[in-house]
Amino acid sequence: MERAHEVFKTQVIIVGAGPTGLSMAAQLLRYGIDFIIIEKKVSTTVFSKALVVQARTLEIFQELGIAKKAVAEGAITTALNLFYRGKRKAALNFAGLGEGLSSFPFPLSLEQSKTESLLVDHLSANGINIQWQSELLNFEQNEAGVTAFYKDNSGKAQQVVAQYLVGCDGASSLIRHQLGLSFDGDTVPKLFYVADVKLNSRVIHKNELFMFLIKKGFILFFPMEGHGHYRIVGVLPKSEGMDVEFKFADIQNSIIEQVNVPLAFEEVMWYSSYKVHSRKASSFENGRCYIAGDAAHIHTPAGGQGMNTGIQDAYNLAWKMAFTIKGVVNAQVLSSYNTERIDNAKHLLQTTDRLFDIMSGTNPIWNFFRLNFMPPILGLVTKSAMVKKRFFPLISQTAISYPNSFLTVESQVGKVKAGVRMPYFTFSDGKDIFSYLSDPAFKVLFFGTSDRNNFKQDPGGKMTILECVFNEIPAAIFGKEKDFYVLLRPDNHISYLGKDLNRCYQILDSLKL
Repeated sequence: MERAHEVFKTQVIIVGAGPTGLSMAAQLLRYGIDFIIIEKKVSTTVFSKALVVQARTLEIFQELGIAKKAVAEGAITTALNLFYRGKRKAALNFAGLGEGLSSFPFPLSLEQSKTESLLVDHLSANGINIQWQSELLNFEQNEAGVTAFYKDNSGKAQQVVAQYLVGCDGASSLIRHQLGLSFDGDTVPKLFYVADVKLNSRVIHKNELFMFLIKKGFILFFPMEGHGHYRIVGVLPKSEGMDVEFKFADIQNSIIEQVNVPLAFEEVMWYSSYKVHSRKASSFENGRCYIAGDAAHIHTPAGGQGMNTGIQDAYNLAWKMAFTIKGVVNAQVLSSYNTERIDNAKHLLQTTDRLFDIMSGTNPIWNFFRLNFMPPILGLVTKSAMVKKRFFPLISQTAISYPNSFLTVESQVGKVKAGVRMPYFTFSDGKDIFSYLSDPAFKVLFFGTSDRNNFKQDPGGKMTILECVFNEIPAAIFGKEKDFYVLLRPDNHISYLGKDLNRCYQILDSLKL
């Protein structure tokens, strides 16, 4: 194919219009960065795929103004029912699971197709067009920028030059391959299935999760929008080491036998089989090219973390790239994306792998424990308010922290340490702290009496800094401390907290060019 005669210019090239790529675009839009999105598909996915939207993702969506619509279009999951041999062994109540920890104290069931549509609609409303049916062919980079060569929806060769390229092009990422980044990890030898169905059952009929434990695996029913509409995930029979094509009709009687409760399938809307991978790229950056989402890491489905992690990749990368393009920060800031998110992916892989091993019964010892002791233990611990407060931050991704980052200075006030996301709390007037923190900027917060703060008149120069004073201090979070400062990054993770305002400005100065 001949190269295009006309060369287009932009600031960032995004390859892939799945949840990660669309989130990257939505975030760059907040910072006024010019970009192009190239996607070889015709449109957003028509399949449900990833089904769980976690609280931290909804907090990010709230900054975009789409969280309320997401909740309205999804289903708040209220409980998990554990069954074994046709009998319910435990009912885990999710009500109030994250109460007081987030504006969204619940996991939300929302099909990936709807999540993508929400983001596309948001971009369209802001005049952004996605280059659908446009396939990246290759790219080149040097110290000055990146040139991407792609075929547009008419088959015409196109060439676009930008300062940076972000690969959000999935697990088989062309960008990762061309950059020569390894994708280390494992593939589970079992074959899994996923199906979206309409069913009729006097047992499986609520807006709740249903998990049926079987001897060497599980069958999980996720509630979806509409009466009797569920996503089913399970292990295909005798599939280990086999390349066998199963249709849903081949396994539906087996499913009915394994769950051992009254159940009839009325309609199958989507069915697919797949292998579960657990892999991470050796690096998330190479020169002026970055990878995010499934292109950088893929996970087992345990805990509904994969899509949400990709969205957080974009949230982390976008502000650093935007501030670099604007000449506000030095090169170390953008490089911190790689160190922060690669550490997060590594930890998440370990967690989801361990949880998936327990769920799928691959280890004989864990399998015995899972079938005989896990249901009653879970039933007891989830009734504990203390356990709920520890479990929710992990599953909701609100507990993600960057304590070892270049952007974090070791410091602490009360129970709060630098590196964490700003803790959620509400004031006596009913407003929550995040309602004050939606601006895409660094923030310096003062908690204490207003006459004690010593904010500078123009502390940032080219760097926009939001300064806020709060007289009301939540003792449950900060103890008896008062008259202290919190320095927040644009993604609302804490860089420093303590009594020294000058330390805040010194940190900000160290980030500048």
